[in-house]
Amino acid sequence: MGAEVFLRGLLRGFYSSREINSVPDVSMREFGIGDFGRKISARHLSFRSHAEMNSFLREKAPFYISYSCARYELPSARPMEAKRMLGADLIYEFDADELPTDCKKSHDSWKCRSESCGASGAGRALRCSKCGSAADVEEWVCPECLGEAKRQSLRLISFLQDDFGLSGGIAVNFSGSKGFHIHVRSGEVQGLSRSARLELLDYLTATGLDMDSLGFSYVAGRGKENRESGFFVCPKKSGASGWAKRILAEFERVFESGDASRLGLMGGIRESSAKKLLKEKHRILSHMDKGLLAFSTKEVPTNRFWKSCMACIVADLKVEPTLRKTNMDTLEVDRQTSVDINKIVRVPGTIHGSTGLLAEEVAVDGLKGFAPLDECLALPSGDVSLASAVAPRFYLGGKFFGPFGGEGAVLPAFAAFYLLARGSASLSGVSGSGVAVPGGV
Repeated sequence: MGAEVFLRGLLRGFYSSREINSVPDVSMREFGIGDFGRKISARHLSFRSHAEMNSFLREKAPFYISYSCARYELPSARPMEAKRMLGADLIYEFDADELPTDCKKSHDSWKCRSESCGASGAGRALRCSKCGSAADVEEWVCPECLGEAKRQSLRLISFLQDDFGLSGGIAVNFSGSKGFHIHVRSGEVQGLSRSARLELLDYLTATGLDMDSLGFSYVAGRGKENRESGFFVCPKKSGASGWAKRILAEFERVFESGDASRLGLMGGIRESSAKKLLKEKHRILSHMDKGLLAFSTKEVPTNRFWKSCMACIVADLKVEPTLRKTNMDTLEVDRQTSVDINKIVRVPGTIHGSTGLLAEEVAVDGLKGFAPLDECLALPSGDVSLASAVAPRFYLGGKFFGPFGGEGAVLPAFAAFYLLARGSASLSGVSGSGVAVPGGV
């Protein structure tokens, strides 16, 4: 039995006992499905009801099923313009493999595409360190990098709720693989154009953020010798909103913490100078409440210090959207994907065909404590015999497996699916129940 047949059997078993009713306005959505090793093999599908969708899942057991962020009058029509869009949710994606985390050095690897070179190494590298050719990256996920995707998701939700008042209509979905999808379904966003969605994304990512327009402006001291002895005008804390409120709150937090090392790094000054500033923190915070950023310590250049602090704060607080690899094998912000009105995303409650994990919907107030690699196991735990497996040490269901260097292994079905679906293992024998067992019994 081949891996595809075996895995589809597990998927069919899952869907045979499930009722998935997670898609709002299901009859108005376009659907797409994928096969083994191919996330999208067909689009422009539609279902009149959840019951019809569930019948399709039981019969076909697709490896992937996704639905549109847009609602249409005729969701199965072609081309896209013929569908007659009625509105579109906002959807943001955060993928763990595209966020910079130290853990990638332990579970990711790269290999040079040039056959004459053949260099390889640990971690993520888009270019070969030996010859400079493009490199292929083998990507895995772990609790640490998924935790970073979760932190970015929580940061985004904070912006949506606090800065835009979109507290209603927000849904969070673990993709079943590498990250999270944040859905905004409230009526206020349904009619937003692509350009309006780009403006919103630019705000979240601090793209083109102008400090003067926020109310932060430098007033220089008199005379050339005093050009660094002036002060900053800032918004009063009581009336600040949006980015200005966030920046002032972070200033206050850092000064109240008394962390001279952090303050020194933010302002680009010596730690000893930062300690002197902290000694007058009450005066500085009092000025801040009145709309001024000022201090009396002479050895700290006022203009450069505050500008450096602001740049550091913005870099720390902004949302990091999904990145994509360009034709030049570099990473850049995937702005178009973030505002694509016609995109389709994983249906909550279904299996992700690359991992065997559940694409689970998560309550907003439960996201912080959510552990997807523990909570999204949806397949059997019975043993599966693998003829060979190649994988770094990976985590699923409360335990680590591997590393494997090509030897055989006996794993729970959910872990075997995880390797087989990505082509990192091959099956051994199969039992009468459909689960491969040691020795092929």
